[in-house]
Amino acid sequence: MPKVTVFAENFIKADKLAEVKPLFAELVAKTNKENGCISYSLYQDAGDETHFMMFEEWESDEALAAHFKAEHFTRIVPQLKEMASKPGTLLKGGKIA
Repeated sequence: MPKVTVFAENFIKADKLAEVKPLFAELVAKTNKENGCISYSLYQDAGDETHFMMFEEWESDEALAAHFKAEHFTRIVPQLKEMASKPGTLLKGGKIA
């Protein structure tokens, strides 16, 4: 089965930055230990400290689906959404070249 790549963006309210960083850190640490996770990395936009980007690589769609059901994901992501300044984006694809 082909590998799956995900790019997700989160836009966080400026007054929630200190609160959100430990949540992101926990999400990244626990997700990187999940079966089927090749890599799961968080980036912060150099020009906008409220803009965060996740770059993820998964062994399969099934591994990604399991991630969406993981305890840490189902607990942390709703908290991130509460701190969002606007809706995020999620793009999923597979490498073609």
